[in-house]
Amino acid sequence: MSAKLYLENFEEIYNDTYDRTLRYIITKCSNIDDVNDLLQDTYVEFYKLLQKKKYIELDNCQNYIIGIAKKKIYKHYGLLYRIKTSPLFNRSDEKEYEVEIPDDINLEDQTITKLNAEMVWDYIKTKNINVVKIFYLYYYSGFKISQIADELDISESNVKNLLYRTIKDIKQNVKIGGDVGV
Repeated sequence: MSAKLYLENFEEIYNDTYDRTLRYIITKCSNIDDVNDLLQDTYVEFYKLLQKKKYIELDNCQNYIIGIAKKKIYKHYGLLYRIKTSPLFNRSDEKEYEVEIPDDINLEDQTITKLNAEMVWDYIKTKNINVVKIFYLYYYSGFKISQIADELDISESNVKNLLYRTIKDIKQNVKIGGDVGV
């Protein structure tokens, strides 16, 4: 049974397919920092196709979007990926914007919290790719341990083991601002 998908239904399609597409991309990526870009590229391409063709007739919309994601991942991690990650192309060209800060915000505490989170995330990214995926799915995406085990095709006890051992490792090896002796 095929269905016609129209541009007007994009938001509904996006909401219905987002979680599964995110899980697919996370499990297939070798660099967790690429997840959001690949997810965005996938839906942008789907949107452009709907815009161009007015409607698309599909048997399974989810599988179609996963197919787009698969192509995006393949393209991203091809030969050009190695060129993009070379030191010649530094991504530190972010622009600064003027922002008004309310008086009741403790900027120092928020800055320390952000820096601590970045330190912990950078430390996690040095670990095995499964550890990185587990942390991303558990803390960022809010998945349950059983869902993570299903997505990564490993046992729940293995997910728990990797999660809790890494947390213990972080506590022992990452010096967080505000800790005693820092």
